[in-house]
Amino acid sequence: MRQSDRQNQQHFFSVQSLLIALLFLLPSAAPSVLAWLIPLLAVPVFLLFQLNGNDRQTMLLLRNGLLTGGAGALLLGAEEIFLFSLIQLPLAWSLRRSAVERKSPAAAGGAALAALALSWLTFWFCYGILSSSNPYTNLLTELQDSLAQLAEAYRTSSAELSAEMLYSLELTTAWLRQRLPVLLPGLLTSGLVLTVWLNMLVSSWLLGKAGPDKAPWPQYRCWRLPEQLIWLLIVGAGIAAISTDSVQTAGFTLAAVTALVYFFQGAAVFAHLLHRLKIPALWRFFLYFIVAAQSYGILLLTVIGVADIWADFRKLAQDKQDSSQS
Repeated sequence: MRQSDRQNQQHFFSVQSLLIALLFLLPSAAPSVLAWLIPLLAVPVFLLFQLNGNDRQTMLLLRNGLLTGGAGALLLGAEEIFLFSLIQLPLAWSLRRSAVERKSPAAAGGAALAALALSWLTFWFCYGILSSSNPYTNLLTELQDSLAQLAEAYRTSSAELSAEMLYSLELTTAWLRQRLPVLLPGLLTSGLVLTVWLNMLVSSWLLGKAGPDKAPWPQYRCWRLPEQLIWLLIVGAGIAAISTDSVQTAGFTLAAVTALVYFFQGAAVFAHLLHRLKIPALWRFFLYFIVAAQSYGILLLTVIGVADIWADFRKLAQDKQDSSQS
């Protein structure tokens, strides 16, 4: 018993468990500065599973770290933020299971999205019951009020804006407030998809640095979506164009999420091109930033991602290189 107690104490105060406690506590300690860490908290948990290899031991380390972090959040009076950060745990576990089962990046991403969406909905459902409120309705009202306040703020500072610009701004904010109930579900779902993609991308890159045998998926430039996914984009866009009310909202959400996923595929094609051209890493980062900062660049990569279904740009690039060498 004494040896077992000593081992449990060592696990409880291990470097890994303390690091988990710190990472999950930071957003609670300074939410205005470090809240952006919450969507990426699945990364350290997934890395811990992958690098440790022993799931049972990792669960023990994770439990001890979260207990320590939870105690710190209670002392800070920020237990709500800490509990919200725990929705990343099912995402990390889903990625771990996909890695063990050797699923493709697309299949792993789909399973991770389902896990994250379920944990996200469960949290807000419980929060709504405990607070006797509707979190979605509250968010929608706050966003609409913020748009109205933005328009009013620009109107009061009319000395800096022309009458035409003010009128255009008022029309834009009014349109956004009217269409926000249709747009918001797609934006929220796209946020979940973006969270899954970022966690997979960062985790895969870090594990690749740790060793080729640690990375569960190939490099990002080789990621590819199943061809059948294009039908979701077609059906979603069609429903959004010809339907109204709730059906239109569902169509727009489906189209927006699928378009975002094809943007990721277009980014993979772009990364493949930069790799083929042997562009230095610093210049690659600069080019990624330039493309992501431009709305036309995002649209172009989305179109490239869709076109890659038929054109298969990365295979064509390989064929051209092989033919030039032969």
